[in-house]
Amino acid sequence: MSFDLGDPVPLSITITNASGAPENAGNVALTITLPDGTTHIEASVPGTDGAYNFDYPTVQAGVHRVRWLATGANASAYTDVIDVEPAEGAPFLSLADTKHHLKKDPQLSEDDEALRGFIGAGCQIIEDRMGHVSPLTIVSDRSARRGVVVLPERPVISITSVMRLPGGEVVPQADPLAGTDGWTLEHAEGVLRVPAWWGDVRITYRVGRSPLPQNFRLAGLDLIKHLWQGSQHNQAGGRPALGDSDAIAAASMRPYALPYRVSELLGLKRHQERDEPLVG
Repeated sequence: MSFDLGDPVPLSITITNASGAPENAGNVALTITLPDGTTHIEASVPGTDGAYNFDYPTVQAGVHRVRWLATGANASAYTDVIDVEPAEGAPFLSLADTKHHLKKDPQLSEDDEALRGFIGAGCQIIEDRMGHVSPLTIVSDRSARRGVVVLPERPVISITSVMRLPGGEVVPQADPLAGTDGWTLEHAEGVLRVPAWWGDVRITYRVGRSPLPQNFRLAGLDLIKHLWQGSQHNQAGGRPALGDSDAIAAASMRPYALPYRVSELLGLKRHQERDEPLVG
């Protein structure tokens, strides 16, 4: 399961003796390696009857490596990971809307954490194919070539700022009526025109889609439903287990991960039929 940035993550471990009964170790240390490589270290975590608990307040998004190390009596080690979701760029569909689409009781929360994982996966599948959907701020250092900068992430909602490098001089947007020189965003595909004599620039901009297109919303909800029901079907034993070769073949079949209806809602089938490249 994932945690939201800022959530305290409850971490725990149970130490046992040679007979398998819970019992304290001589000392239990906890090391958490953050996504940027820095570490949070608890040199000695207190325990009771072999149970050790620590609530870690998250400060970074991304995958964290968790390492428990018991030394002295009942020495042992255990390694795990926790995944922390960023505050920005989150899935573009809510838990409440998903539960309504699945006809689940909004008052029951037993499946909520599992559903959040499916929401994240479904939204990411769509973003992988269609570009950013959830609004997100991007900072990118680029070199202007003949007065053109192609922004790497798209679709572009707006430009927040453009700065000359080095030095950080903030450059305004061009105003033809006032005769002001500056930058011009041609369209949402991220083509930024700047004076030809410029060199390196730092561009802060917003990507995504705002407001959320209704076809994206319905496609996302249908895809999450498809993934969720497939998972529940497997858990119920209704679908036989696949052998290695069958599993590989099934994994390569796009219709299973992305149903035809979802592809149509996103316009993917139209582009495929016309043999047109998808942009942003």
